[in-house]
Amino acid sequence: MVGLGFIARLSAAALLFTSSLASPIAKRAAATPSLSGDAIVIGGGTYPRANFLQDGTIIGTYSATDGDTKNIVVVQSTDGGNSWTQVGTVASADKNTRDLDNPYPIQLPSGRILVAMRNHDKTLNSDGSSTYTFYRITVCYSDDNGATWSYLSTPASDPANGVNGSWEPFFRIANDGSTLQLYYSRENSAIDQDSLMRTSTDGGATWTSATVISGGDTDNTRDGMLGVTQVSGDNLIAVFESIPSGSTFSVYSVTSSDDGSTWGNRQTVYAAPSGFNAQAPQVTNVGGTLVVSFQTDEDLSGQNQKNEAAKIVTSTDGGSSWGNKLTFSPAVSNWAGLLTIDDTSLFGLADHSGSKAQKITLA
Repeated sequence: MVGLGFIARLSAAALLFTSSLASPIAKRAAATPSLSGDAIVIGGGTYPRANFLQDGTIIGTYSATDGDTKNIVVVQSTDGGNSWTQVGTVASADKNTRDLDNPYPIQLPSGRILVAMRNHDKTLNSDGSSTYTFYRITVCYSDDNGATWSYLSTPASDPANGVNGSWEPFFRIANDGSTLQLYYSRENSAIDQDSLMRTSTDGGATWTSATVISGGDTDNTRDGMLGVTQVSGDNLIAVFESIPSGSTFSVYSVTSSDDGSTWGNRQTVYAAPSGFNAQAPQVTNVGGTLVVSFQTDEDLSGQNQKNEAAKIVTSTDGGSSWGNKLTFSPAVSNWAGLLTIDDTSLFGLADHSGSKAQKITLA
């Protein structure tokens, strides 16, 4: 376990879930989703993400608060997601001075497990509010299937001086089987945020400089909450939320035909009715059907981003068109992730009075 002292030293020195598929996938003829069974409790926290390990175990992460302590919690399921057990804690810190959240787990080909997370410094003001003083994305590792954790690297770090934060890291292993891709959102100002990627060829110990996935050529938008999956071969799709100045949140996509080296073809995936929001998306590939999740307040009588439901839409043409909308977790549901189970099913993961997993089947 990485405790308070370790996290403090990181500060001084200075984490779907969506699984990426390793081979081309044929298109499906149909993609009508339906719920299967009741939601399964993962744990008591928020921002659940999960991925399969090499032995078929599912590893999951979420953030949880215990009094004044914020924890990044690790859970596992050995029965295909039907039950979950806590196995470790990646990091812990005083919630008044540290902001630990957005954990994302992945297993490397070596067997080592990594978790990336946002890991920000802040100060507590006299009125009870907080002021951020430093932003970073931190990566920790485990060599015992998630029981104990150690610090590995800090791919992104910025003082709170003209930058408003780095958020929502997302891991993917490239098609070469070894290069690790780290996607995240960098908030440049209150009205401008970009989607970025860095890569590592040494298991996450060192990282390249950041390249822009979306937002860099679009002024005054807030591209964020990035998720990525393989469409087929070297063809990838990334989804993200964005809010043009004076508007509301919608879900957009960009694509890559070279396994993430370059990106373009910005399109709308889902826009809620006028005046409402669709945000915090993720994406996965289920046997050739693309599935995108998001949270939305569109069913309410008025806009309320604190009372949103989690929904999905599907695409059978590589992301050119989307439909078959389904609510998989009712309001209030936040920070949904996705995990492909097999060619016809997936889990929708969301915080609905705690982290839960809802099985969804496609027909």
